[in-house]
Amino acid sequence: MSQSEQPWIQATKARWQELNAEFFLTSIGIDFKSNFLEPISNTNQITDPYANSIWQIIPHSLIPQGVLHCFPKVVTAEKVIWEEWFLIDGEIHHHILSNHSFNSAQGIWTPEPNDTDHPIEVLGRSWHYENSKDLKPMLY
Repeated sequence: MSQSEQPWIQATKARWQELNAEFFLTSIGIDFKSNFLEPISNTNQITDPYANSIWQIIPHSLIPQGVLHCFPKVVTAEKVIWEEWFLIDGEIHHHILSNHSFNSAQGIWTPEPNDTDHPIEVLGRSWHYENSKDLKPMLY
């Protein structure tokens, strides 16, 4: 079996297709093929680094087209990564967030108690974040 035929890779591609992620990402100026398809197809990962995460496009009160999130199913004391891609004020954002500090973090963000723009799974805690120039999912 070739690497790109790994079941987890096929399942992730199917999830992206369900979400119409290619249309969403293209509409906000992100090249889906070079930033998503090629990295996952060329990864050396044997298991899905996002196995404990959910890919979802979520509406946002300030961002008409919404936000693509890859967020943890459960957040415990162990380190987890959460990523989001969106376009605001004509600028593409790829935020990498973690419940633990990391070297390239640019600050700490804490959701408001009544936040309805982010996945419920990430609420109730502070997140170290980076606005990454690299638009690829960081774990591939």
